Amino acid sequence: MRAYDLLRPTAVAIMERLDAYGVELDDQGVHVMMSPVNRHELAISRLLRQLLPQMGPETVAHSGTPEIDDPATGRLRRPDLVVLPEAALTRPGYLRPEDVEMVVEVVSAPNPENDYENKAADYPAMGIPTYVIIDPRKSTVAVLTDPGPTPEGTRYRTRRDHVFGDQISAGGYTIDSSAFLPYEDEDA
Repeated sequence: MRAYDLLRPTAVAIMERLDAYGVELDDQGVHVMMSPVNRHELAISRLLRQLLPQMGPETVAHSGTPEIDDPATGRLRRPDLVVLPEAALTRPGYLRPEDVEMVVEVVSAPNPENDYENKAADYPAMGIPTYVIIDPRKSTVAVLTDPGPTPEGTRYRTRRDHVFGDQISAGGYTIDSSAFLPYEDEDA
């Protein structure tokens, strides 16, 4: 039996009972996340403000809950921001990966490998077409696209790296990355 099958009820119970920022589930177990620092949240807020005017009436950019639940891969992920059809939010339960058009993660200083390694493997395995990584530690943005088979399994086959200040195309949207601020020492 997979970790997902054993631990999903525990992950859901934690989400329902604790006032934790987020809960995720992967092969290593259940992960309870702390609330992010101000500049992390500012990046999401500014990105959300940029994306909304570019979206059609049936599409939403949503930060926070709900999680993306994928029994096929055994993953339960809570991206910092998700772009999807609004109709996906009318269904009971959690988001389905096939509804998600784009996910965005802002790298947390103490745990960068979660975004660059774990989620960079999980999101393409879930079939999510575009994954954006905003990294205030390095003042960079990576756009990962084209999920498909590779020698390491299903991975994103295209990656475009940018620096803060670049105009970026991701998932059919334009992002002005000059809106993002780098982390300061106290954010680490």
